[in-house]
Amino acid sequence: MNDITRPEAPAEALVLDGELTIVQAAAVRDQLLEWLPQADGRLDLSGVSACDSAGIQLLLALARSLRESGRALQILQPSTAVVESLQRYGLDALRA
Repeated sequence: MNDITRPEAPAEALVLDGELTIVQAAAVRDQLLEWLPQADGRLDLSGVSACDSAGIQLLLALARSLRESGRALQILQPSTAVVESLQRYGLDALRA
């Protein structure tokens, strides 16, 4: 199960808790697409308990969509699961 907490104020980041895996990919993608139009790009991943290649693909697609509209993805407080997945795929720069 995933929880996405939308920012209540512009200064707050979107918070994603739960799994960022193939099992949850479609649901998370749909929620991220709803968030995208007003997103400033800050995504708090401190509560992500699992992250696989599907989760990384979602993050890459989100980063690309934000970049195309002149914004940048900022991963805040990535959990150990996220850090390990980013490292596994050589994407440490994504969390910078």
